[in-house]
Amino acid sequence: MLAPDLVLFLVLVAVGAIVQSITGFAMGLIIMGGVTAIGVVDISFGAAVVSLISLVNVSIALRHTYRFVDRLMWSLMLAGLVPATLVGVLMLNVLSGDFYEWLRILLGVVIIGAGSLLMAQPAPWIAVSDRWSIVSIGAAGGVIGGMYGAGGAPLAWFMYRQPLDLNVIRATLLATFFVSTLSRSVIVALSGDLTHEVLLVALASVPIVIVSTVVSTRLAHRVPDRAIRRFVFVLLILLGLSLIVSSLAGR
Repeated sequence: MLAPDLVLFLVLVAVGAIVQSITGFAMGLIIMGGVTAIGVVDISFGAAVVSLISLVNVSIALRHTYRFVDRLMWSLMLAGLVPATLVGVLMLNVLSGDFYEWLRILLGVVIIGAGSLLMAQPAPWIAVSDRWSIVSIGAAGGVIGGMYGAGGAPLAWFMYRQPLDLNVIRATLLATFFVSTLSRSVIVALSGDLTHEVLLVALASVPIVIVSTVVSTRLAHRVPDRAIRRFVFVLLILLGLSLIVSSLAGR
């Protein structure tokens, strides 16, 4: 990766970390959408780096919250997520060849969907979802996470609909993200795609994530939550549309 490309990548990492520290998710989608739209790196490379960054970020956050994890819901979600992550990585490998533009279009759709979920604030359901629903949403997050290294949007939407304590919801989400990013990184490593360049870019990104998260957390209270969500919503929609339009134009 050339120096200007690395700088652009790290800037997007900072933006993604700031957004995630405020909204709770979307770091991976902003990084993936940005680097793919600009053409800094290909989707496979970006997803590999994002997985490693997210793994470190989630590990730090989980240290103080792991005791709140709903172990039954977590295990059910992982039952769908882990095998689906492998499916997502395989789909990425297949589409990265002759169907790369379709891969970009699908990423655009995922980003727009995530932006829409960010603005939605539905009331919690009356009862906790049944087991098959939990497994299914885990599988959906696994496929998206396997393809793009960022499958948190459907999982976050689903968990925040559950009639559970917020500490339990957040801890269970973090634990699920931890396994998602870890399993994807292991799959990529076993396939031989976890290159030295991926590791170096991820290593350079980690301090950016930490500093951006600390600074934005301290300043977040000065900006209304609704205004932040609207800004992120517009950003994600523009990123998604940019990917879709440019991909269709290039076909």
